[in-house]
Formats: sequence, C-alpha cells, structure tokens
Amino acid sequence: MEDLFYSFNPWWDNQPFDSGISRPDYLSQIDFGRKQIEILIGSRRTGKTTLLKQLVHALLKESISPHHILYLTLDHPRLASTPISQHLTSFRKLHNLDRRTKLYLFFDEVQESPNWEAELKAVYDLDNVKIFCTGSTASLIQSQGGKLTGRQIVTTLYPLSFSEFLKFRSLAISPSEPYKSESEAEKYLQLGGYPENVLHPSPEYLKNLLSDILARDILRTFPVRKPAPLKDIVLLLASSVGSRTSFNKFARVLDISVDTVRDYIYYLEQSFLVKTMTKWTPSHTEKVYASKKIYFIDTGIKSLLTGEGDLGAKAENAVFVNLLRGERTPGYFAESEREVDFVLGKPGTPYPIEVKYLSALDWDDRIFAGMRLFFKRHPHTKNALIVTKNVEREFTEGQTRIQAIPLWKFLKDDPDHFVIND
Repeated sequence: MEDLFYSFNPWWDNQPFDSGISRPDYLSQIDFGRKQIEILIGSRRTGKTTLLKQLVHALLKESISPHHILYLTLDHPRLASTPISQHLTSFRKLHNLDRRTKLYLFFDEVQESPNWEAELKAVYDLDNVKIFCTGSTASLIQSQGGKLTGRQIVTTLYPLSFSEFLKFRSLAISPSEPYKSESEAEKYLQLGGYPENVLHPSPEYLKNLLSDILARDILRTFPVRKPAPLKDIVLLLASSVGSRTSFNKFARVLDISVDTVRDYIYYLEQSFLVKTMTKWTPSHTEKVYASKKIYFIDTGIKSLLTGEGDLGAKAENAVFVNLLRGERTPGYFAESEREVDFVLGKPGTPYPIEVKYLSALDWDDRIFAGMRLFFKRHPHTKNALIVTKNVEREFTEGQTRIQAIPLWKFLKDDPDHFVIND
C-alpha cells in the first residue's frame, strides 16, 4: 500500500504534479481555516479532481509540510474496500505523525469508501484534520441520515462558465471586437464546458462521458430495471429543452409507467446530467403539479444528442445554467400557450428574463406575447431582461425598464450585474 500512497502524493518526494488550469471562482470559496468538511459535488469530469490538486498546490504555497497532506482516489481497486480511518492511520505511521499535528486530507470519489459518512464523522470529531472530498452523485451526499449535519460545506462544481471557456482556449477578446465574443459564445453553446472537451473537442469524448454517467452514476446507484428507456428519456429530454415536459407523454411514448419516468428523471438530476425547473408561482400545489422544464447541465451533451442546430434552445439552456452558477433558482411563467422563460424573485419583486437568440428585436412581435402578458399580470414589475444573439438596447413598456443584451455579455458577466431587483 505504501507504493500506492506515494504514487498519489508526488509532493512527498518533492516531485512536480499537474494541477491544471486554475479556476479561481471555486478556489476562492474554500477556506482552509474553517473546520467543516469541504465536499465538492458535480458531474463526472467537471474538474473536481483537478480542483483538489489545485487546493494541494495552494497549501504547499502556504508552506504546509508536504508530509502533512494526503490525497487518495477512493475508487481505486486497492483502496475502495478500506475505511477512511484506516487510511489515516496508515498515513500517520508512514510519516510518524503526531496526533496533535494538523493534517489535510483529500478524498476523491469518497462515496466509494465503505461506511464513508460515519467514517468522516468520526475522523472530523476526533482528529486535528481539514478534510476535502469529491462525489459525483448528489443523492449520496443527501442520504447521509444527518451524520454530517453542521460538519460539511457542499460546493457544486459546474462545467466551465463562458469566461472560463475563453480562458481555457487562451483567448483574450478586446471590448472593441464584440463579434469575436459572439462567435465564441456560439462555439460555447456547441462544445459545452467540460474542461477536457474544451481543450480537445471530440464527440467521442462526450459520448463516452454520457455512457459513464449512465453506467457508473445511475445504473450502479439506483434501482433501474430497464436501462433502455433511461437512454430514450435522455434523448427525449434533449429534444425538448425549453419546452414544458409531460411525464405522461413520455410514459405513453416509451410504454412505461409515469412513476418510472419520474424516477428516471430524478436519477438523471442526481447525477448532474439535467436540472429540473418548476413553475414560478406562489402556490406550492401548482408548483408541484404543474409541468416541469428540464435543462442539461452542459449544452455539449445536447449537441451530442441533437446535433449542432437548435441554437435558441441551447442559448436558453446556457442562461439557465449561468443563473444556477450564480446561486439563483428561476422558475418559468406560463398562462395557456404564452410563457416567459425565466422569472426570478418573489411576486412582489419579479424579474422576468426572456431568451431570444435573434439579431433583431421587435417588441410588438408575438414572440414577446408571454412577457407582455406577464406585465399585465404583474404591473409592478420594475425591470426585465431579454437575452439576444447580438442586440443591445434599452426601452420601456409602461413602468417597466427592459434591457436587451447579447448572450455573450450575459454569460461573461456575473448575473448580478443584470439581475438587479429580484
């Protein structure tokens, strides 16, 4: 086991190691001084392992002894059957470490370790440690039975933002060349933000990634009795991004029960492949029973499944994920056939957002009927946003200030720059 420990921890021998391209937005969220366990969750290959290595690098820069830092990938065959506390004991023996010495423990794919919740709790409560973990299935973090309540801080790692996408492609675009930003935003919609696919674009890579998520994060974790309908549901969801999803329709098309459709979509969401959005309404009952909208966490997966077209749906999907990345939870407005893509805020202070990936904007066009109806139903709306392909202007409708901005600008800036009164 000693040889494996050394191979995972090259800094013990002062050997270089690859920590990838820095993602400071996430690094800044981690506080080495706080006691709580830092748990990073997110889809496979979003860069959780790389982020752990960047945290190790940051500790070394702060002059923490290399021998006080342990990193292990717990899905390794030689490690998966050993409890975390035993790994800690082996680490101490290996370097003759005093129990009073503060140690920094990094556990990748922690859910693969036996009884991991109880083990983390015991180590956290009894030892002088700072613990960092990653996991690829949200339900494993949520199903601890309260063992880590108050002891953990969970951070969701998303695929690359548009700004990170440009950074990974080594592109610095001048403000005087907005057409380049527009072009890159379209590439972002097609490629998505999985780091490896941005660095080395490949449909085969995304195909293998999707297969991994379905096989390793869903079929191994959840009670899926019929794998074939699960794949069909993914295809149906990819074709209906931006539309209200009917579980009953899916059930009829696939000849399975509505409960099975609901369960399978839940499994997909827990594995960070898709995310469900409910209706924006003060009625809890309506929110539960109204149709859902379902988006992919990464538009590259949608491109894999439905091709390079449908840019309007991909733009809407990208806006949704950018709002999630900014820790905002939107809902949709709908009355009959008229809709507004996203609404933030409470009924007293709503902020509607409409996504129209177009190069021209005619407010009187029927495509804005949903937003005009929203203003009638909520006349106190002060501000609204329209995300376009390349139109940028500002106008008023009654008492409402409407701002139109290009997609690239919305994705590149912090959503707070535009979302001003939710």
